[in-house]
Amino acid sequence: MLKWRRWIRPALAATFVLTAIAVFVETGSLERDLVARVKSELAADGQGWASVDVSGRTVTIGGTAPSIESQEVASRSAAAVTGVRSVTDRSNLLSLASPFIWTAEKSGATIKITGSVPSEAIRVSVLAAARRALPEAEIHDDMTLARGAPAGFGAGTAFALQRLAALTDGMVKLTDGVLALTGTAASPTSYRATRQALAQTIPPGLELGPVDVLPARAEPFVFSADFDGKAITLSGYVPDDLVHDALVATARKTLPGAPVLDKTAVASGAPDGFFEAANYALNALTRFSQGGVTLDGLRLDIAGKARSVDDYEAILGAFATSLPKGVSIVSSALAPATVSPYGFKGEKTEGTVTLTGYVPSPGEEAEIMNLARALYGEARIVDQVRVASGEPRMDWIGAVKFAMGQLQQLGRGTVALSDQSYAIDGEAASPEAYAAILEANKKKLPSSLSLKSAAVAPPVASPYRFLAAREGAAVVLEGHAPSEDDHTAILAAARRKFGGVEIVDRLAYAGGAPDGYVRAATAAMQAVSRLAAGRGELVDSELTISGGAYDPAAEDEVATAAAEALPKGFAATAIIRALQPAQAVSPERCRDLLGVELQAGRIDFDDDKSEIADRSFGMLDRVAAVLQRCPEANISIAAHTDSDGSTSRNRDLSQARATAIVEYLVGAGVRRERLAGTGFGESKPIADNSTEDGKARNRRIEFTMTVHGAAPVAETAPVAPGDPASPDDPSPPADAPAADDPPKEP
Repeated sequence: MLKWRRWIRPALAATFVLTAIAVFVETGSLERDLVARVKSELAADGQGWASVDVSGRTVTIGGTAPSIESQEVASRSAAAVTGVRSVTDRSNLLSLASPFIWTAEKSGATIKITGSVPSEAIRVSVLAAARRALPEAEIHDDMTLARGAPAGFGAGTAFALQRLAALTDGMVKLTDGVLALTGTAASPTSYRATRQALAQTIPPGLELGPVDVLPARAEPFVFSADFDGKAITLSGYVPDDLVHDALVATARKTLPGAPVLDKTAVASGAPDGFFEAANYALNALTRFSQGGVTLDGLRLDIAGKARSVDDYEAILGAFATSLPKGVSIVSSALAPATVSPYGFKGEKTEGTVTLTGYVPSPGEEAEIMNLARALYGEARIVDQVRVASGEPRMDWIGAVKFAMGQLQQLGRGTVALSDQSYAIDGEAASPEAYAAILEANKKKLPSSLSLKSAAVAPPVASPYRFLAAREGAAVVLEGHAPSEDDHTAILAAARRKFGGVEIVDRLAYAGGAPDGYVRAATAAMQAVSRLAAGRGELVDSELTISGGAYDPAAEDEVATAAAEALPKGFAATAIIRALQPAQAVSPERCRDLLGVELQAGRIDFDDDKSEIADRSFGMLDRVAAVLQRCPEANISIAAHTDSDGSTSRNRDLSQARATAIVEYLVGAGVRRERLAGTGFGESKPIADNSTEDGKARNRRIEFTMTVHGAAPVAETAPVAPGDPASPDDPSPPADAPAADDPPKEP
């Protein structure tokens, strides 16, 4: 009956053991959680130095505190954590450093940092500041932890290290809150920057102690003063601020009223007697109209133009009798007073060439006159050229010869040189001479010349003529262009209207164009672009258009459009006949012919709309003519856009464009039942719409030809974005995509 006791006693023992284990595990988990939360709170309060130990709900703070305040903050932070019953502070304090001294010393590429630092975190911050300020240096850390750092210690050490970086060698030292600085500046710029920083940007709480920074050493020690006739420029080195101020005062006294541009820098290495030598050199400038003096050590180089003969002689006499002790003259390039400004001018009138200005020597004057007789033939040469010094520092004679050669290209006018600038004015002797002058002025002018002005007119032509004519596989442009810009505009319009057809440019420059000439020439080219064979000739304000149109409807259209496009005051006469339909060809040949026409140009629409631009009419006329040669083929016209704009808008726009092309081809004689137009919008890209090139490839019109019993074949024409027309030219501006850009394959 008592056997149950044998079973119950072991069961109770096991229960007690398991319960004890559970309590122990739960307690350990709670303590670990409390440790983690206390550490997190301490870190958030900036007390990462403290170690944490937890027993039950009692927290013990350990570690080495940087200050008594830090100990107090750590205890309060730990006590504020939920679940902490009590806090015991067993942390140690850093030893007190008084005075609190920190030093960084630079020797070559090595930086040694010693002294006290209040915490490991600030040690890391100081070393990071050292690496930022001196990234190439080898840094040695001999800092020790201590209490007593002044307020702003971190900012003070960073400021000190920045100053140390400006030295070739030296030391910065913080004693409590006082900064001392010694060493040699790395450069004049570093010296100025260091002085400015010490005067203006010391961190709050930091005081400036002893500063002994020497300027960078200059070898050689050079000082110069240049007077350009208006201002004095001081350059090079001076030994200190006192000498600097004295020399600036001498410069102002020597040439009263002349501004002094001071570019000097303080540097070590001045020779004994430098101030006396520099003061003497500055006083010599009073005898110059322009010139300069340079001291290299105590060796004096002096050059310039004397104000008068007396000044010139006085300078030479002073060299012999009154040089400061130790000063020697190493070079002198003195010139007597001469002319200013220095220039040259050539003027050409009917039968006479007049030359005036200056050349440096009699031999060069004779050379110029011989050239004039060779260049100007029977013209009477009036020689007013004089010999004088003072020419610009350049190949003056080369510049004069260039100007005389340009004068030969003028029927009348002038060429002028002033210092290093060149100007030309007048009327060219011939269209070829005008083109030569334009070409010369586009290139880099010889002898360091810069083009000041060019006001040259082409010779006047009467009558004023323009011709655009198809000759075989090319379009020939003949006649006149009023200016280079107008010439460029006419050629750009031709390329847009005739696509990939070769343009033969035979235009010559001439004055006398009627107002609106370029617009009238553009209208002539538009008319010719719609003719299979023909020409548009403009004589003054009369335009005559002749040739063969691709279909009867185009006869009146071409003439009417040309008349409407002409500016006010112009008139048009048209002699246009419709060509006989060409012989039918096989579908394969038709496809080849269609590809040639589509690849020779592009289809443009006005202002990003669905109206076909008139510059594309000629191309579509030729496409219609090709399609009529294969009457058994059906044509599908698919219009595509890029992804700019909304999907629905692009679909509607492409459908409208496809319909517009169908309507145009029907109007040009292609049977409507052979044509089908569909707009796909942006749904079938063939290139990446994220690039401009990809967008250009996606804007396209695809012509697919289908013949019963044969596989369909397709050709593609590019589509321009659609640009507004200019007032004088119904074509897009010159910076629009060119009409002869190669089309992309579908």
